[in-house]
Amino acid sequence: MSHFSRITTNITDLKILQQSLKDLNFDYITQKSYLKDGNGNLESVDIIVKKNDKNVIGFAWNGKEYTFISDFDLWQNHYEIYPENIIEKILQQYAINSIINISHTEGFQTINKEKLQDGSVKLIVQRWN
Repeated sequence: MSHFSRITTNITDLKILQQSLKDLNFDYITQKSYLKDGNGNLESVDIIVKKNDKNVIGFAWNGKEYTFISDFDLWQNHYEIYPENIIEKILQQYAINSIINISHTEGFQTINKEKLQDGSVKLIVQRWN
């Protein structure tokens, strides 16, 4: 039984979200559009994320943050990827990009970014006085 699942996120910055999607090799469109579930129901979203030329993820702005929207049944049946992993990857990349953005604003420079075996990321920044 297909239906939309919604996950509230702490994603508030569109530019950082766009960079995160690009870093994860997702194609996306930032325009008001509709996402369709397996039953043909439509959900209004502000960002459409594509996989294999199909609209599979949407992000809807609720006035203070983006909500992740997807039909998890479609993901599991067609893409052999669990959608929970996708949102975790997007949120992790968004956090990394947020830290880099803020640190650069504060005068720090990214020295090293390394993905560790456990899936975590080691980020080294520095600032010279």
